[in-house]
Amino acid sequence: MTVPNGEGLELGRPWIEDLRWHRDQYRQSRFQWSGSEALLAATEFTHGRQDFTSLMDLRELNLGRRAATEYAAVCQRAFGEAARQARRSICPTSWVAVAIELDSTVDDCSASSHFATWSSPADRTNTQVDRVQRIVDGLYFSNPLIRAWELKQLWDLYTAAENILEDTLIDLVVELDGHRRAQDIADAIGVFTVAGLSHRVDLQRSQRGVVGDPRRTPHQYR
Repeated sequence: MTVPNGEGLELGRPWIEDLRWHRDQYRQSRFQWSGSEALLAATEFTHGRQDFTSLMDLRELNLGRRAATEYAAVCQRAFGEAARQARRSICPTSWVAVAIELDSTVDDCSASSHFATWSSPADRTNTQVDRVQRIVDGLYFSNPLIRAWELKQLWDLYTAAENILEDTLIDLVVELDGHRRAQDIADAIGVFTVAGLSHRVDLQRSQRGVVGDPRRTPHQYR
């Protein structure tokens, strides 16, 4: 097999074949999650709360959202380190082949690898990353490409949790609009200006929509 963009470099056949076997054997991945588990992951950062109504709740929700973002970033760096190791043997001059095998994008792989490179080992691990690493270590077939694939599932889970919290936060912002000063709402979520608050709302609505929008439903596999 050669690189899809025609560079003509041989890929790391055994690693790719092992990943494809792995995905077939485990119905995509060993680490799997559902939409309800994404919601549960989101509540890890809100002390189990799911209902928010006040400006004080908004402040707490914003703290939880930020914590989820930081947690997801650790998962991303762990993924990036494994993807970087896989790329060295598969095609060191391009991310295309690795991105295709991981159902990812060149930009995501490249950025994640960059973040991993400039991080310490402690910045690439947490309780859930350790759990997935142990799962991969216990597999009969294991290589950096499989490790990257499984860590991507974890990163996707906590990205979904992060998105759920952002949806909830913006929904509450909209509910409070007209009942509390716009600047107070902006301050509660760490935005400096009312214009910045409006941009934040518009961005979420354009990407994720309102309650009931199917784009809000988390899916593990794209």
